[in-house]
Amino acid sequence: MLENQVKLDKRDRKLLFQLDLNSRLPLSQLGKKVGLSKQVVDYRLRNLINLKVISEFYTVINFSKLGYTQYKLYFKFQNIDTNKEKEIIEYWVGNKNSIWVAACRGRWDLAVSILAKNVNKLGHILTDFINAYGLFVLEKNILITQTSPVFTKTYLAEQKEKEEFVYGGEIGHYELDEIENKILALLSTNARISVLNLMQKTDLTRDVINYRLKKLEKDNVIVQYRAIIDLSKLGYQLHKIILRLQKLSPEKENELKSFVKQHPEGVQFLKLLGSWDIELEFEVKNEERLHKILLKIRNEFSDVIRDYDTLLIYKEHKLDYFPFKNSAK
Repeated sequence: MLENQVKLDKRDRKLLFQLDLNSRLPLSQLGKKVGLSKQVVDYRLRNLINLKVISEFYTVINFSKLGYTQYKLYFKFQNIDTNKEKEIIEYWVGNKNSIWVAACRGRWDLAVSILAKNVNKLGHILTDFINAYGLFVLEKNILITQTSPVFTKTYLAEQKEKEEFVYGGEIGHYELDEIENKILALLSTNARISVLNLMQKTDLTRDVINYRLKKLEKDNVIVQYRAIIDLSKLGYQLHKIILRLQKLSPEKENELKSFVKQHPEGVQFLKLLGSWDIELEFEVKNEERLHKILLKIRNEFSDVIRDYDTLLIYKEHKLDYFPFKNSAK
């Protein structure tokens, strides 16, 4: 077992699976799903947090419904030392429009996902960064996310049937009011926060909070409640397979998406606009496993793939689908 890896039994893995599927489930319901009492589930959950297998419970918020587009930024650095790289990472973590910041290994050194309502706003965000740190950027790439279905981590609990959750897509015009802003700001990085705590922090009644939560879920503003799992504790790594295609019919797109969905370690399919067309995400135990997956993809889709690249996401520094919190959007 690797030094950083934690030994988990089947019940722990089932619990992780259920929390990643819906981290807002009460202990009693979690207990029924994994076959344990409420008290034992509470103990195991606390243990997973103490062991840092779980670092956070977060809410997937469908930013497209709110009028935002997701832009993916990739950076390759130059003339940079460890301290400066850390400073750049902290810059993006603190950015009020970034939802995801991750250090990479491969062609790129840093990946950042930005929410913006138009390209002018994106331009201002990127210009500010380049003015501050352009000397250290050798190369950058900007991609637009069209859609990005996420698939449940069935490998955690040896499940066969995957569920699919979709965010992104058509731009909507849902206007959040002050109450909904308050609720989402608290839920975004604390999906298991109790209604009682929400009441205390927002000065809202239980009925108002429950009504608004149901409304946000029904209107598909809240898509899913998940857990941030430290994959290294389980002996896994997150890899991206990035594809440049020579053509993509709707049929081939569905086949590619189905490949990821049906694969035990496939976790996300991203359709992009830009210099690359598709990103496929897999959580695997080692690069040899990734290589086998890549060979299968190249064999099955050789008629549409023009070029490919792979990327290891070795540390995620930020994940927050509602980063605006008390700031101008």
